[in-house]
Amino acid sequence: MSSEPKRAARHLNEPWCQELRAASAPVTRAQLAANAGMSKAKVQEILGGHLRPSMDDIARLADALNYPKLRLLALAGYLEGLSNLLTYLDQIEEQAERMEHSAKRLPGDPLSGATRIANSALSEGNFEVAMRPVFLGSGPRRRHYADRVMLRPLHDGPISESTRARVEAALYDELAWFGAGFTRGWEHGTQSLTINVPRFVALRRGTGSPLRGAPRSITVIGGHWAGSADVASFLGYAFDYDYSHVAFVASRAFSRLTHHYNDNFRDRDRLEVARTYVEGSDLGRLRVWAADTGDSETVASIIATSAKRKSPLVIHLRPTDDLLEWTAHARRTHRHTSVSAGEDLRALHVARARTDQALRPVEHKLLVLPAPLPQGARVASSGEVIDAPDAFFDTWADLAEQAIKQMHARFALPFRLTTALQRLNDSKTQV
Repeated sequence: MSSEPKRAARHLNEPWCQELRAASAPVTRAQLAANAGMSKAKVQEILGGHLRPSMDDIARLADALNYPKLRLLALAGYLEGLSNLLTYLDQIEEQAERMEHSAKRLPGDPLSGATRIANSALSEGNFEVAMRPVFLGSGPRRRHYADRVMLRPLHDGPISESTRARVEAALYDELAWFGAGFTRGWEHGTQSLTINVPRFVALRRGTGSPLRGAPRSITVIGGHWAGSADVASFLGYAFDYDYSHVAFVASRAFSRLTHHYNDNFRDRDRLEVARTYVEGSDLGRLRVWAADTGDSETVASIIATSAKRKSPLVIHLRPTDDLLEWTAHARRTHRHTSVSAGEDLRALHVARARTDQALRPVEHKLLVLPAPLPQGARVASSGEVIDAPDAFFDTWADLAEQAIKQMHARFALPFRLTTALQRLNDSKTQV
């Protein structure tokens, strides 16, 4: 009994076919066919390398897989010249990230931010330098969150403002590069300077094994105490994406210090980075990014310009009333604002309402999670702010887990939920 010879899969090794096969791995052929509005047989022919898809086929498959259409069309050879442009854009991102480090000709292997800053401080010759780690969270949530670099002058007596300014000038490049800054007030009175160096929320790259089926770009907004940076960092680990914070990127790109709250260019620089990430969300790297700028309504308006695109997916950590009240008093205490706590609270309520309004055009790709005030944090009757750092971090970890579960359920994203949650919990070993 004769049988028909097996057809050669002549397109199987072509870039567009390999990319489609990898992107569609999390879903069944039947699911992909239904989502793309195509027959299962045709989908099998395309993914099997037997049939070259038309431009319309590629557009449908890209939409069904939440994959950038331009990249797939370029891989299939339908958009001559665009492939080189996309490669060029990737190279620009890579070159921009490393340019300043190369220009400084830093010797040896890259050091941690705290070590680099401590070494630079030691070269000044006038200080004893010590480092200590800062851990946040409780139980399995506990993480090495940041580092403190303590500078104590060799001479006795308090540190003057002029000395502080001199130290800042000497360490300016390192502080800007690592998003580091002097902590509020001076620990141990005026006898030493303390520099906070981010670790858990510091900029970083993915390891190269991104989780398939998640959106190409994910942004988290909601402000500092809502945990935008921390939730975004957790999500970066969960999906093995690059992680960015627009404040730290702006600090590197424009050489401005993150702890200068009265800098006239502070929000402008951050918004410029946010605009770049929104416009490049279909072309740039796989990225989770935190858009902590001002009170969020302006960056929400920028994000809303992407309403006609699937990317970026937006996670809004919407602060509850009790968190807003605590934030207003904390901002006043930390001297992040010059107005009274009452005035700031009214402004925060207005900003939250405006953010809600600004995000309406992207409701189809918006996930809103209430960001509560953690247990233990409160404002005393005297107006004193009672902090609860570990409880805050635990809350942000919980919000990240909620975000992953709701992304998977609400948007029917085909990433492996158990893998994402496992990676999130395993991030303790990665920082």
